[in-house]
Amino acid sequence: MPHPHRPVLGLLVAVATLVLAGCTGGGSDSATLPAGSSLLASSGAAMRSVTSVHFTIDVNGTLAGVPIQNADGDLNAQGAAKGSAKISEFGAFVEVNFVLLNSTFYVQGPTGGYQKIPAALAGSLFDPTAILDPDRGVAKVLTSVQGATTKDRESVNGTDCYRVTGRVAQNVVSALVPGISSDVGATVWVAADGKHLPVKAEFAVPGAGGSQGAKVDVTISKVNAPVNVTAPA
Repeated sequence: MPHPHRPVLGLLVAVATLVLAGCTGGGSDSATLPAGSSLLASSGAAMRSVTSVHFTIDVNGTLAGVPIQNADGDLNAQGAAKGSAKISEFGAFVEVNFVLLNSTFYVQGPTGGYQKIPAALAGSLFDPTAILDPDRGVAKVLTSVQGATTKDRESVNGTDCYRVTGRVAQNVVSALVPGISSDVGATVWVAADGKHLPVKAEFAVPGAGGSQGAKVDVTISKVNAPVNVTAPA
């Protein structure tokens, strides 16, 4: 299935890697936990067949060139998406709504109706479809975690999960979350049952050029639930 190949995040939102919700530890014996590499291989393979998701992205800290604080939306594998985001504009955060349909971006600010964003500009600023792109999205990140180690079994948003830690190379993670200029530490929670679909990922991004760095959380839910997107009036 074709996927757009454009950079992720920017002007209004970001994206697309899995929301913060209290994680309750299970206290599992590490000797009884499945191998992290096997869990992530299964999870990445399962993500390649996902047709739609609800996603939430939270950026806590500073990412160079990325004005997003959070984004929340629905996406399907045909490249259609809708949702809302909070972005920094002239030193203040503003709420915007967005619709992506047929490679056209529509954006609605705090006042007024939707406006079209030129394709060239939108493509360089925000592309949530990267989340489901097998070559640069969540599936790619999952299968690229280095030193994957299963740490525990715990609940995330009511889902029984395995928590796996490791590192992701800069060129892999920056395709999903721009503004990252070095390798990052990653923690991934995958469902304990079934195909081990991902539930949440957390990336610890070191600071650069005097910045404090950031923690980026990406959560996905409502996997394969219908997503219908229509152009704004």
